[in-house]
Amino acid sequence: MMNSIGMSKIGLVRQRNEDRFFIDGPVCAVTDGMGGYKGGEIASTYAVDEIERSLQKANFFDEQILCDAIRQANASIVNRVKEEKSLTGMGTTAVVVAIQDNILYWASVGDSRLYVMKQGILQQITTDHSMVQELFSAGEITKEEMLTHPKRNLLTRAVGVNSILAVDSGQLEVAPGDRIVLCTDGLTGYVNDHEIEQVLNETSDNNTAVNTLMNRVYDLGASDNVTIIVGTI
Repeated sequence: MMNSIGMSKIGLVRQRNEDRFFIDGPVCAVTDGMGGYKGGEIASTYAVDEIERSLQKANFFDEQILCDAIRQANASIVNRVKEEKSLTGMGTTAVVVAIQDNILYWASVGDSRLYVMKQGILQQITTDHSMVQELFSAGEITKEEMLTHPKRNLLTRAVGVNSILAVDSGQLEVAPGDRIVLCTDGLTGYVNDHEIEQVLNETSDNNTAVNTLMNRVYDLGASDNVTIIVGTI
């Protein structure tokens, strides 16, 4: 099992919160919508609701089941856009995890992230599907430059944009005491991995960790919606 707590806030600039999340025992997910007025909010809500419904029906978890849940969400959003052309261009990120026995399964699209912390060391598990990630991987910009690059908000892959969707997935062994973080780029656009690791090492209380991270984002301007889940296995 996993004890988790999540928080989602609108930030100091946006007019609406386009982030969504859910926690259901060993399963949790985060989505971050895009697509202009109302579109991003609709896409992220469709995605998180569809993923939750799909996984509640599952008798067990593996990578394929998580990928299928995201693809089902993708189909729902694509169909909604066909019915309402004004929503063309909307989409969302999605990162979802499920823990069964001592295995953490994950699936991801977009730039919302999964981190796992073992023995005080934080590791980013997912890879961002973003323009700046591609520039970083090509050696054209540094990790620090990713935070301020003018194309940092451009995704190369999102749920709900195309009928065919590639979903990243994986699995890793976890142990009691390991911790996870799921978050949108509203956190990682302001707080670097070292700072997240430092906060988690300073407190074993997940509620305190979430609030500390959220406060740091707000202290730095919080120009985007911010969603954070912290869980302990």
